[in-house]
Amino acid sequence: MHSSLLAITLSTLAAAAPHSARQVPNYPPTSSSQGFKLVANVTDPSKDLIPSIKSWTVQAYHTGAGTNVAVLAAATDASPGSIFYENGTAEAVRYGDTTVLTDEGTPPAPYGIYVDGPEEYDPANPDLHGAVINVGQWSRAGISQFPNPYPVLFNGEGTGTFVACSSFVPYYQRDLITLDYAYATFTAPDGSYEYNANIPEGCAPVTLVPECAQLNELPEGSFSSHEFAATERCYDDVASIDWTQYGP
Repeated sequence: MHSSLLAITLSTLAAAAPHSARQVPNYPPTSSSQGFKLVANVTDPSKDLIPSIKSWTVQAYHTGAGTNVAVLAAATDASPGSIFYENGTAEAVRYGDTTVLTDEGTPPAPYGIYVDGPEEYDPANPDLHGAVINVGQWSRAGISQFPNPYPVLFNGEGTGTFVACSSFVPYYQRDLITLDYAYATFTAPDGSYEYNANIPEGCAPVTLVPECAQLNELPEGSFSSHEFAATERCYDDVASIDWTQYGP
């Protein structure tokens, strides 16, 4: 009796409720690959640099023995952008305990993306936390998993946003567009984050979007290993995506 009454009540409510337009999720199609480039998408176009850095790729610029600064540069035939891979077991991928590596040198050796922690700072940008690509050095990072509908690079050291800034690099004696990180400000008691609070004037907030790329086989004698290179979501051509057409 109670079950019948409940069913009738629910059906009556459903019939009486107005039909509202449902938001249907719509996201750009993804592919999958072990290798990928990291392509910049400026999340606040009003803060984009001149010239625009939209669709520029992350590249490793040599600064010393086994060290590189992470920069954004326009892809060219000579410098198409570093090819990265997410390194970790299936369990590590599931729990976000991975690293992001690229193969550099002869024979190839693993160079990792290292992002300064919240208490470390970039000498070129004292208000920010630097990103480097060094041999044998890496911090927790990877490609975002479900429920994030968009695959992007995450920083496992804390919540915030990657930023691109024009910075003087002593090794080159000129300004480059360096990659840094701005940690978000945590505002209690509501538990929200202010993502833009720590972005300096003149820097552009970016997400780093994986673009599928061939991960080459390693030659004999390599120091690198692709045994735990994870297959991740990526886009075939990031520059061709009109992000305004997708959501919510």
